Amino acid sequence: MELEFDKQASDARGTILFLKYGKKSINIVEIKKGFARGGHYHTFETKHHVLSGMLEYREKNINTNQETIQTITAPAIITVPPMAAHLLTAITDTMFAEEFGEGYSAIEYPEYRNIVMQKMA
Repeated sequence: MELEFDKQASDARGTILFLKYGKKSINIVEIKKGFARGGHYHTFETKHHVLSGMLEYREKNINTNQETIQTITAPAIITVPPMAAHLLTAITDTMFAEEFGEGYSAIEYPEYRNIVMQKMA
């Protein structure tokens, strides 16, 4: 089994490299300073391996509405539980790797997704 390049996508926030390793997906994600990514939640756990930079991490349990906000500095691992909306905003240029199993799906969380879109405007 080897790491395979699937595709890449870029916008004002930076570039994402989409990679596959067997049944696992690994995305290498760039967030330029001042931009945000996320604004959604999943029905499964994800991990974000912060490789470089510093970011503000917001997480809200969509069932209890409890929110936590942290400043994360590389190197670090952020484990996002299922049903937790999350938002990553770069304080400095930041790079992270996101891993998950088969069947990626995300449900937008408007409160956070609006922040992502506002920062891109």
